[in-house]
Amino acid sequence: MDKSCEVLRLLERVAAEHLEWRGRVQAALMFPDHAEAPSCEPAAAFAELRAVAAEHPEHLGALVRLRDAMHHRAGALLAGGRADPDGYRAFLDTVESYEREARRAEKYCNRVVSETDPLTGLWNRQGMIRDLRRERARSLRSGRPACLAIADLDHFKQVNDCWGHGAGDHVLCLAARFFQRRLRGYDMVYRFGGEEFLFCLPDTDCDAAHRVLDRLCGLMARVPIILDDGTKLTVTCSIGLTEMESAGSVQAAIETADSALYKAKAAGRNRVMVALGDQPRRRTRAARPRVSAQVELRG
Repeated sequence: MDKSCEVLRLLERVAAEHLEWRGRVQAALMFPDHAEAPSCEPAAAFAELRAVAAEHPEHLGALVRLRDAMHHRAGALLAGGRADPDGYRAFLDTVESYEREARRAEKYCNRVVSETDPLTGLWNRQGMIRDLRRERARSLRSGRPACLAIADLDHFKQVNDCWGHGAGDHVLCLAARFFQRRLRGYDMVYRFGGEEFLFCLPDTDCDAAHRVLDRLCGLMARVPIILDDGTKLTVTCSIGLTEMESAGSVQAAIETADSALYKAKAAGRNRVMVALGDQPRRRTRAARPRVSAQVELRG
């Protein structure tokens, strides 16, 4: 999200430079003997944006290409010495295209900022609901299954109570990174709220999702989280799982997974519980942490 905020500020500077440049082009066309022709070289802010666009061509590449086309049109128009109607209309078309693309890029960055959890960098609920609706619609249309799961960090309140909220934030960030890295590349991870995370597993039935998440639980229990003072915490998670198409809506699927999560907590935590009616054919044993000289959270 920090990067998106930086790009937003950069786009504001680029917009200011563009307005100034456009005004100078208009003045040079109206008063060719008195106004200085504007430079076609990129101004400072746009030079920075070009470098950023090289890293993110899918979002900013079109803006750079349209800017170059716009400046090329302006250069050709000003070089003629007299405004050519067809050339001027072509120039205005490129200006409109550039400004439209600039608004699109700004809108995208604003959406990223508004839909990103500032602590963990994961998508928040706002972005989550949009993605889940799209994934459920795709699943129903294609007939391919998709699963939804809610994970809750076990005994997380003890982290805040014993080591402070700074340590709690550290645990949440590391947990978010762990989930992103240990789930499959096409699975989606969201900050659901508090110490809860939501997973969407596309093209995955309940059997496969249960195996994936059971391995995730087991691995998390074996990988300690190290606080700034060197304290090692064994953090586990409980997960409630359901298939999205078995629910009547995205909200119903979330509520079903949440209910299964509460059952996982009641059954002893550190396990995956599948919603009633979505039980997999094969069940693996719940993961158990391997604790050496670590602090194990209990309550």
